Amino acid sequence: MKDYVESASGSVVTNPYGECWRTNYADTTEKLEECGYEKAKPVEVAVEVVAAPTAASVTTKVVREVTIGASMLFGFDSAELTHDATAVIDERIQALRGNATLTSVMRVEGHTDSTGPADYNLGLSQRRAQAVADYILSQAPRLNPSDIEVVGKGEAEPVASNDTKEGREQNRRVVVFAEAEATESGN
Repeated sequence: MKDYVESASGSVVTNPYGECWRTNYADTTEKLEECGYEKAKPVEVAVEVVAAPTAASVTTKVVREVTIGASMLFGFDSAELTHDATAVIDERIQALRGNATLTSVMRVEGHTDSTGPADYNLGLSQRRAQAVADYILSQAPRLNPSDIEVVGKGEAEPVASNDTKEGREQNRRVVVFAEAEATESGN
């Protein structure tokens, strides 16, 4: 586990907040689950089959989504991407793409937990979604800013209970929805 401090037993050393201690401040490509990094799990949401010009292939359009925990992208009460955030976003967009060609990024949603005033959380979620959308646009010059809808949901759509630390952490997230096309050969 290069770039991380290890205990005598070989496990990663964490601070009182559960954050992993590093040996240096350089970017690392090693994203350990015990440090809060999640494995990307693209979810296929809708499917429309379109016949291609030849009978030998079929083009499938799907809307995929990927969720990224806010703790992996932002500091507390911040909408500024952390040093490691760009690598996390790149990894998740690649997982979102899979074997298909992304035709557009349609929507980026920011979500918060219920800590603090609702109107503040709504603004924070909007700023966080915008930060992720801005980074995606900076990496994909063919995308037009009008192709991406940026939405802040605040605390309105929790995926877990806000009564626990773990639940609040799950609720702080950014979700990227993208349309993709995959062509399959019938041969």
